[in-house]
Amino acid sequence: MKRLLLLSLLVTNCARALTIQIDYTYDTSNFFNTQEKRDAIEAVAKFYGDLIQDNLLRIDQAENPGNSWTATATHPATGGALSIPALVVPANTIIVYVGARDLGGSTAGLAGPGGFSLFGFSQWFALVRGRGSAGAASSTPSQNTDFSPWGGSMSFDIDSTWNFSQTQNVSGSDFISIALHEMGHVLGIGTSNSWTNKISSSVFTGSASTRSFGANPPIQSGGGHFGGTNIMSKSFGSFNVAHGTSRQVLMLPSLTDNNSTLIVASDLDLAALVDIGWQINPPLKLSYTALNPTAASFSWNTSSFFDYKLQRGTTLATFPNGNTLAVGNGSIQLWTDPSPPVGRAFYRLARTQVFPIQAIPALARARAPANEFPTTDSQEPRMVEGCGQS
Repeated sequence: MKRLLLLSLLVTNCARALTIQIDYTYDTSNFFNTQEKRDAIEAVAKFYGDLIQDNLLRIDQAENPGNSWTATATHPATGGALSIPALVVPANTIIVYVGARDLGGSTAGLAGPGGFSLFGFSQWFALVRGRGSAGAASSTPSQNTDFSPWGGSMSFDIDSTWNFSQTQNVSGSDFISIALHEMGHVLGIGTSNSWTNKISSSVFTGSASTRSFGANPPIQSGGGHFGGTNIMSKSFGSFNVAHGTSRQVLMLPSLTDNNSTLIVASDLDLAALVDIGWQINPPLKLSYTALNPTAASFSWNTSSFFDYKLQRGTTLATFPNGNTLAVGNGSIQLWTDPSPPVGRAFYRLARTQVFPIQAIPALARARAPANEFPTTDSQEPRMVEGCGQS
């Protein structure tokens, strides 16, 4: 009897999600006063958190004697300066303070990563800045190739008429789309040194973004967004938007609200996160459209920062290399076995990351090096202004 069996395997990193902790402490205007609103912002946090696999170290001055810090951010409800002394940030977590205020004009949201003021020794400074990543630990901006913030803040326009639906674009500004955009700024798009360091002559030169876009994507004057008014990419399947749908890029200065579905993160937006140092690991799932003794057809969602290989074997122990190689491009890949073998066959989907992941050095506590005297260091919070929806 001839049998075809489907086997879909993850062959990338072991699953580990980032926790994006939404904090309502400074929502003094009481914007997030319903479960629907909180569910929407929490869904945005979960979307990015499920994709990001970085290993971020804990920040706790009590575990690092002789060192101290104050986290700083833009107050989400007033726009003023916010200081949180001795903030404890758990491992593999970033904290995002949310709220709303009158942002004026057509601005729908403002957001960015927080800053800090530090006292202590160089290892402590590196821990707070990099959270274990050497590419984010340097205080010299030009040396930053990664981004590992403690968190930041997000503000939404309190006077806008909002639609909090997680599945469709109805009347009002789409909160999910704006919140996805603003969270992109907290995660470093338009706000991190590793983003700025890849801007040259009004284009973004990140390798993953260039592969996704097919060329160096243009950058808005000021560097906070991708440039142009309607740069297109393939949507990453989320919030009821099909994977591979051609839509407007999320990280533009203004989102055009002219479709029945939401504007969500695209392949180019996720590629930009890869370029600034995040480890993005989308789910890997192989589906079949036909699986019988005479036909075997398959499909799977791709991202442009991975290559994919569909392998066929006659046993579970052996899958010969080089069966079918597919370059990820953000679309849904399709493949039909031209000649299913006689007898039993097993199919497996494997993928390889095109852009290497940076190694994380082991650093659990910051100790005072010999002959080093304590000093201070600081970094201001960063915000990208003018994010709107038309």
